[in-house]
Amino acid sequence: MCGVIRYRYRLPPRFVASLLFLAIAPTGGLAYLAASGVLPNYADLLGWLAAASALWAILPLWLVGRALAKPSFIELRAEEALLPRASLALTFIGMPYTAIKQISVLEVSNHSVAVVASAFGESRVSSAWFAAEGEFAEFLREIQRRHAQNAKSKPPAIDSLVAAVRERSKEDPLAGARIAAQEVYHRLTSAMQNDKGVHAESLLCALGALAGYACQVSVRQRNVARGLAEDAGLATIEATDGNKYFYGDAINAPLAESQYSVWGLAAAAAQKSGCQDLLDVNEIFRHSIKSLGSSEFGLLRLPLRQSPADRPLNYLKALWPNLMPTMRLLCPIQAHWPILLGLAIQEAIHSGKSVIDPCIALKIVMESAIAMSKVDLDD
Repeated sequence: MCGVIRYRYRLPPRFVASLLFLAIAPTGGLAYLAASGVLPNYADLLGWLAAASALWAILPLWLVGRALAKPSFIELRAEEALLPRASLALTFIGMPYTAIKQISVLEVSNHSVAVVASAFGESRVSSAWFAAEGEFAEFLREIQRRHAQNAKSKPPAIDSLVAAVRERSKEDPLAGARIAAQEVYHRLTSAMQNDKGVHAESLLCALGALAGYACQVSVRQRNVARGLAEDAGLATIEATDGNKYFYGDAINAPLAESQYSVWGLAAAAAQKSGCQDLLDVNEIFRHSIKSLGSSEFGLLRLPLRQSPADRPLNYLKALWPNLMPTMRLLCPIQAHWPILLGLAIQEAIHSGKSVIDPCIALKIVMESAIAMSKVDLDD
């Protein structure tokens, strides 16, 4: 087992001096000019500027006071790294090595910054803040080694993720959905990885299928919680293939109409990734209803070279039972499950934009989601 390595991490003296200068000099200079009468026509204006500068000075003074109030340390523990959050508050967060998604290094002016991204947030560690020369390079080598070692040995520690959800949910009601989205995305990409990488079309199809079905499940579970029949408010139809299908406004709300709908999240990611011409989602709804019970239902209308490796229904049947316990544990509010999977879809669209057109990615997601929102897995 790896031992604990601790590094003293503090504001460099030059940076402290610069912050103090920025806090004091402008305010003092403006106050002097206002009081001295050097510019009598602007005395009132200079006074207001001095007051505004004094308010602004609170921030650097607060940063200096916080940094000097007590010693700060970065720790590389056996299972996690204790690192400063990438924020002005400089609070420290624990990051399990298995939850780290990426470690990169930025060159900024005359120093380096390590950017550590994880399901728990992002940390930025500056080489200039280490107390001793050479410690930054040692820290970087060691955290990369521990991350690689833990990533091969086991999945993210669920107990740590649950604790993170509990803590972050105090400030962010969607914390469970955000953390679970990263976990689901991590598990799917790991499971679908081969010697050529991850097949983007298949990943998007699987996530779309899961997201669509989650919309239906969230409605059915909400009904049960209210003491209603599971399918209350849902329209059902028995198609010519003998299977039952669900549809209606209650499902369509989390699927394509609410603030954080699957469509809204996926379309936003596609636009951000470069899609200029969004598809007609209503046409997909019409096609899905028209093809119920036929061999065309759930079959994605795509060029062969851009088709997933399997049909949405097969991904749904294989993945839902395996992922549901994790979603339930990390995101116990089932109404947030469509959001959870919508966030995972955003990650997939952003990550795959170099290998698949984001407009095609959006089409894969929504054709899979809309069709799978109607199926009854009990059949």
